Amino acid sequence: YYQRQKHINKDDNYINSMQSTSGLTTSLIPCCTCGATIAPNPSNQCASCLATVDIGSIIRRGPGGGDLIIHQCRQCRKFDRTGEGKHYLYLEPESPELMAVLLKQIPALSSGNKSNQHVKRAGVQGLKILDSMFIWTEPNSMRMRVVLTLKADINDVSIQQRIKVEFRVHWKQCLDCIKESRQRTWQAIVQLRQKRDDSRKGLLILELAIARNAEMRKDILSVQTKKNGFDFYFPSVDKARHFTQYLAKAAPMRTRTTQSLVSEDKTNNTANVKTTVACDMLPLCRDDLIIVQKRAKGVGNLSGRLCLVLKMSSVVHLIDASPPRDSEMSTRCTDLHADTYWKGGEEKAYRLFLSPNRLVRFVVLDVELCCDDERERYRNGGN
Repeated sequence: YYQRQKHINKDDNYINSMQSTSGLTTSLIPCCTCGATIAPNPSNQCASCLATVDIGSIIRRGPGGGDLIIHQCRQCRKFDRTGEGKHYLYLEPESPELMAVLLKQIPALSSGNKSNQHVKRAGVQGLKILDSMFIWTEPNSMRMRVVLTLKADINDVSIQQRIKVEFRVHWKQCLDCIKESRQRTWQAIVQLRQKRDDSRKGLLILELAIARNAEMRKDILSVQTKKNGFDFYFPSVDKARHFTQYLAKAAPMRTRTTQSLVSEDKTNNTANVKTTVACDMLPLCRDDLIIVQKRAKGVGNLSGRLCLVLKMSSVVHLIDASPPRDSEMSTRCTDLHADTYWKGGEEKAYRLFLSPNRLVRFVVLDVELCCDDERERYRNGGN
């Protein structure tokens, strides 16, 4: 009784000060709950009594009146972004992206008319999120808890509350993992080949490139070792083409695509098509000594010369193995593209003379300049 009388006295002092400043008289009514003198409003309650309205029971209500649920794939750990099971996305724990997905699973915060009818029946309007944060939970508890700071209008009176909301994590396999678990799920195959006697050395460059890229490896369903190469299986054609483009940046190659019809449904106008992407690497490796025929095109001054493969990337970097003494080194180097190598049977113009297995280590003991003028200047003690 003492606290209620003290609250009423504070409201009377506030009203008397408002009358003295404005000079106007306002009709007042007592609060129907605590009896405090307040200005009339549709609920006939003061702000303190309206703050006792439990908005949490409205926010914690899931679809159909059940619990709030978010689906996660057990195998790839991706979350269902829309709740319909069609779009899965990998999200870091307690990340802002995960918070955005969780808030979309609350029907009371949705803008749809069907999902927030119970909110309107409760007299709550203008729900706004002022702040949100995660509460740490055990990873094995299959629960996610967040704290929301909400602002709402109840009978034209604005209130603010902090509410704890709990989400239950349910396992639901995504579409990609469903396809992987079935038999004969691959839709595209990439056949990587390098036709030479010691193809292991040439394929090692691509193996290292694949090992460094984890994002590229996760799309591979399986790998089979074949003669002079590997077979990579993919669930879709787009992922196979993306993988092929990545390989083409690591080594020069020629790609060819073929399709084969497995089954066809003429009634529904659908078909099951398998795609094969053949990738033929140039049969060259680093430190190969090759003979470039005079009829070779696209190699500049290196036609009819003995060349050394200096580097392998998206193109083959060649350098003259025995350049003339009076020539510049910039004119004795060139890049050999895969299209130039395979075009019009040009592969016959590049013949492997010695492989890197024939290389022998040596030590340079002395160096002399080749030019006679420079040699004479060096002997006289000049720079």
